[in-house]
Amino acid sequence: MDREIGTAPQAPAIRHPFRFEGSGGEYFKIWIVNLALTIVTLGIFSAWAKVRSKRYFYGNTYVGDHNFDYHGSPLRILLGRAIALVILLGYSATIHFMPKMTFAWGFFFFFAIPWLVMSSLRFNARNSSYRNIRFNFTGTYGAAFGAYILWPLLAAITLFATYPLARRARDQYNINNHAFGGKYFHAEIPGAAMYGIYIVGLFIFLGFVAVAAMIYAGLRPLPLDPKNPATMIPLVIVFGGAYAFSVLFLVNFIGTKIFNLAVSRTILADRFQFESALSPLYMTWLTFSNLLLTLTTLGLFYPWAKVSVARYRVERLAVTGPQDMDGFMSDLVTGQGAIGEEIASFFDIDIGL
Repeated sequence: MDREIGTAPQAPAIRHPFRFEGSGGEYFKIWIVNLALTIVTLGIFSAWAKVRSKRYFYGNTYVGDHNFDYHGSPLRILLGRAIALVILLGYSATIHFMPKMTFAWGFFFFFAIPWLVMSSLRFNARNSSYRNIRFNFTGTYGAAFGAYILWPLLAAITLFATYPLARRARDQYNINNHAFGGKYFHAEIPGAAMYGIYIVGLFIFLGFVAVAAMIYAGLRPLPLDPKNPATMIPLVIVFGGAYAFSVLFLVNFIGTKIFNLAVSRTILADRFQFESALSPLYMTWLTFSNLLLTLTTLGLFYPWAKVSVARYRVERLAVTGPQDMDGFMSDLVTGQGAIGEEIASFFDIDIGL
């Protein structure tokens, strides 16, 4: 019997989870040396400290059998911080000596912020690699101006009714202008889902207020008397505590939900689908417990706190794609051309502090 000839079936997609292999004890040794040398050098070593820390976290983040790497130059980072310091000193001098000219700095930052964001994103991308293949960022100043200036202005004009769309524009600018070996990431984040996250967040905040009001009423406090501070104490404690906890939870709730949404809508080269499954409740607990332990240990717990957050965030990520990762990587090496050589550009600096 003749056998029907058809196309060969495609190999099933494989889920590749991320993992983090660092530890708080290991990072403590790097952190304490960084801290000591930064203090001794009056902050100059902070650029080298940043590179050492990034290399540790990148080097302990794995997909499959391979880890990421960071190649940032401390001198470039130091240059960026020197520029930021000069700007800060100029702003302070203007306020002190020529206060009527302070408005000029508003115009400067209005046009400079998009360039600062674009430069920082480009620096970090071009100095990051996976399996010796560099990432890249090709976002333009005009697109950055739209995402970081025009959209926030529109949100303010509309009394923040369009803020979810402004946040979407920013995230899509960041994702869609990143590339890996010449292949671009792409994300289409639905506006309705963004609005849904913020609407749920609003109801959660109102829920905190309602619970605080019921607790305050149940305490049967004395009538409020501005002349008697003692009558204000229960109000400050109950509503102040509710506000602080609601902010802590909402920052984590909105942040993790948007991160999950953006990552899960991201694909690479039409072959790799990313996913994220962060839990807002667990992130809130992690943030609160780490903050409490860091304060009670006078900062010494900070390395373990940072590692615990990094481990959780990394290990809730995964990418689904072809089983033959080596073949795909070979294609990227062939197609990336001179992208890895562009790092010498003078304006590839990290302006962040």
